[in-house]
Amino acid sequence: MSDTTPPASSPSPPAPPSLARRYMGKLAANIATVPMYLIMEAVLPRALGPQAYGNFNFATSVFTQFTGFLDMGTSTCFYNALSRRQQEFRLVAFYGRICCLVLLITLCGGCLLLVPQAGDLLLPGVPAWYAPLAAVYGFLLWGTRVVRSMNDALGLTVPGELLRSAVNLLGAALLLALFALDRLNPGTLFGLQYFIMGGSIAGCLAIMRRSWPHPDFALNRAQRRAYTREFTDYSAPLFVQALLSALALCAERWMLQWFDGSVQQGYFALSQRVSMACFMFVSAMTPLVMRELAIAWGQGDRLLMGRLLTRFAPPLFGIAAWFSCFTLVEARTLVGLFGGSEFAAALVPVQIMALYPAHQAYGQLASSVFHATGKTKILRNLAFVEHLCGLGLAWLFMAPARHFGLGLGATGLALKTVITQALMVNLLLYLASRMIPLRFFTNVLLQALILGAFLALAQTSSLLASWLCNGSGEGVGRFLTSGACYSALSIGLILICPALFGCSRQTLRELAARAFSRWRGRRQEGRQGRA
Repeated sequence: MSDTTPPASSPSPPAPPSLARRYMGKLAANIATVPMYLIMEAVLPRALGPQAYGNFNFATSVFTQFTGFLDMGTSTCFYNALSRRQQEFRLVAFYGRICCLVLLITLCGGCLLLVPQAGDLLLPGVPAWYAPLAAVYGFLLWGTRVVRSMNDALGLTVPGELLRSAVNLLGAALLLALFALDRLNPGTLFGLQYFIMGGSIAGCLAIMRRSWPHPDFALNRAQRRAYTREFTDYSAPLFVQALLSALALCAERWMLQWFDGSVQQGYFALSQRVSMACFMFVSAMTPLVMRELAIAWGQGDRLLMGRLLTRFAPPLFGIAAWFSCFTLVEARTLVGLFGGSEFAAALVPVQIMALYPAHQAYGQLASSVFHATGKTKILRNLAFVEHLCGLGLAWLFMAPARHFGLGLGATGLALKTVITQALMVNLLLYLASRMIPLRFFTNVLLQALILGAFLALAQTSSLLASWLCNGSGEGVGRFLTSGACYSALSIGLILICPALFGCSRQTLRELAARAFSRWRGRRQEGRQGRA
């Protein structure tokens, strides 16, 4: 559109780092985040207890879904547009107005729940003062994702992720200090989260400031109309999807709270957090692949889109499945480490939710095809099917017997989540294979083989570790021994069957030779420096 094209005198942006380097930057940041994540999940359940921990997660999840609804796919549209038109600051200025609108509506929603009738209905059993604090939390979490996606779109992944690592590590230190001083409670936890997310947003914005030497937030009427039309065309079909997603996910957590209370809410929250830890290593790659898909679609290269998914989907699924299967088998030890004896009843939900990240990797990559191509009506239609069936399953699994349910509590919600995820991801994958050259049945077979192989290796490693530790079934020592055995067996599996993970022995040899060459070069540089 002519009124949103950058001026001819705009300086050319520097070439962004390679995809591999950007992935390593995000992966390194995620690895640096692991200590903070593990510390938080080991400290918070113990410090707050199941009830307060459940209340915190329930309230924040409601407003996380609310901001997701207000987003309505606009952040994805913004990310794809900025990936293609990186020097167009007017695009940033327009989306800044959308962010202000999201903030205003979110704060109004938080204040509305201070009214007793509304708060008791929508947040049953949760203290009223949680609502406005959870509203700010939901907006900052959404804003953090937006600015990180902007960094990725501009090719600034590496500095942005380094900054996030520093902020997260500082947050972990503050969390430990609050715990040691016996000052860790829901109120101070909200404040700490504000500091971490606010610091990440401010730092990412400062890094991006160099991309636009002379930013101008002014927009004339024609520009506002053009951008509004662009975002509306992209996001209008996603309105229904966003509405259904927000309503369905909030309804599921509300049912759990209403039928079973805050303690079961805490059990499910712990299972969610453990599953998210498994996905951290894969989530580094999915936005970068989405960026490449958007660029390939802009160039009309469907073959490249097919090659990208064929290249990255199996190994990313393999990485997620590697963590998922080990977590499932060693769930008892992990629950003891993270939650302690108060969370012993969360074992089965944690085991079930451990499988969630594996298909989540495929799901994000498959949905990226539809986001990158702008075919969001398909996502809207699938969302209707997914959430309608999901609510039915949620009621069946969680409602008590007098309401024609099984009364499974957190276990029921975990079952519903994993079942619907696996079914919908493969449906997305099938539809994506109709648009780009992608072998659907091969990918489905790989999923089954990878999960089966890693589950067998994890169970074998657990039995071997118990034997090596003189029959001990518990303890950190046995857990670490099991992890070492599992890693060794997994490496052997990759070397024997590399095709299972979408690569070949030649590719592995090339990667090993490249890594050795870099190591030798750095060693020689170190010797020359000392000389």
